[in-house]
Amino acid sequence: MERRQFLAVAGSVAFAGCAGLAFPRSSSGGDGRDGDSALTADDPAATGPTGGGGTSGTPPAAELEIFSTASGTIDARFQLKEYDSLRTVHERTRELEYGERAYLSGRLTEGTNYLFDLSVDDSLLVERPVYAGERVVLEIADRHTVRLVERRLL
Repeated sequence: MERRQFLAVAGSVAFAGCAGLAFPRSSSGGDGRDGDSALTADDPAATGPTGGGGTSGTPPAAELEIFSTASGTIDARFQLKEYDSLRTVHERTRELEYGERAYLSGRLTEGTNYLFDLSVDDSLLVERPVYAGERVVLEIADRHTVRLVERRLL
């Protein structure tokens, strides 16, 4: 791995550790953590200052990024559904290696909320909404743990 890639991943991992928002969900059961840090489909939209200063009133399309810091190669399955109708708009399974990223922002349309599912090796780890105008970055730490690295309004 090149030094630049290593530093980028190391910085992301350090930031994720500082954020301290881990929410493991796996078929193997809980690890004794309380459910307060787990993100669910009932999460409110991120709050904070909005950027862009657009006058259209329609929130911009959400941004969704997933990266892997798991050792080796994992099979990640991404599924995006429209939040209101639960109509699947994107579904894909792909291998992710250490340091590799998946950007799903190009699949998201302006003003639309989505329900996002992330499964690793056929275990559902994340099921959460992604709201219009929100940026969400998730880190796959291992086959059983996904961390929320960033969640903010655009």
